[in-house]
Amino acid sequence: MGRNNKEMRFRKISLQVLIDTLTHIWDSGADYVDIIGIQNDEQDVINIVVQEDYMSDDIEEYEEEEDDDNNNNSPTPLSDEDINNLI
Repeated sequence: MGRNNKEMRFRKISLQVLIDTLTHIWDSGADYVDIIGIQNDEQDVINIVVQEDYMSDDIEEYEEEEDDDNNNNSPTPLSDEDINNLI
């Protein structure tokens, strides 16, 4: 019925990759994400999943902002492979 309130801690997640990935997802029009974690002895892994219904209805606004960003010599956006390989 209720959610289990046990703490889930993922260790040694790369902040640069996480922030870049979340920024890319946000810029693509997502309002929400699901985060799935796998605990490992050396380094934990998280996967970020965006359901179709998590996407903003006003996607044109995000596309315009993305075009403006690309004109300012911003770094290359992350590919889907980069997102799937998030560590």
